[in-house]
Amino acid sequence: MDSEPDIARRFGGVSRLYGAAGLTKLQAAHICVIGIGGVGSWAAEAVARNAVGRVTLIDLDNIAESNVNRQLHAVDGAFGKAKVTAMAERIRLINPNVNVIGIEDFVTAENVSELLDKQFNGVIDCVDDAKAKAAIAAFCQSNKIPLVMTGAAGGR
Repeated sequence: MDSEPDIARRFGGVSRLYGAAGLTKLQAAHICVIGIGGVGSWAAEAVARNAVGRVTLIDLDNIAESNVNRQLHAVDGAFGKAKVTAMAERIRLINPNVNVIGIEDFVTAENVSELLDKQFNGVIDCVDDAKAKAAIAAFCQSNKIPLVMTGAAGGR
């Protein structure tokens, strides 16, 4: 096995789907995934598998054994680990060239402007708190950042 991954081979399917220019844009993009749980872990992995070059993960929670049924990073050896740390490790296994930033915090109406970067190319909101969702949406709208908002009830 080669020590250096063949990035062109690894992401050739992305290039065939979006074209070489599309792949280049994805590799230059910075996407933020907020909430790395049952929806966010899958969203973050999809972002990684599409060759996005820079990924910011935001979540304060740790992985619990009860997360196994719905969260990609919930596997033996990861229980108790910060969700952003475990997901960052997994993303780097998919794309060793990715720049992953992990922020261990919960986004709130009070800290949204401190945690979110106005230069994000896109934000994926996977939180289950209505006030946080509203703050994220307002921030993204006022800064003209594309937003994908998911719905979740967090077991409630």
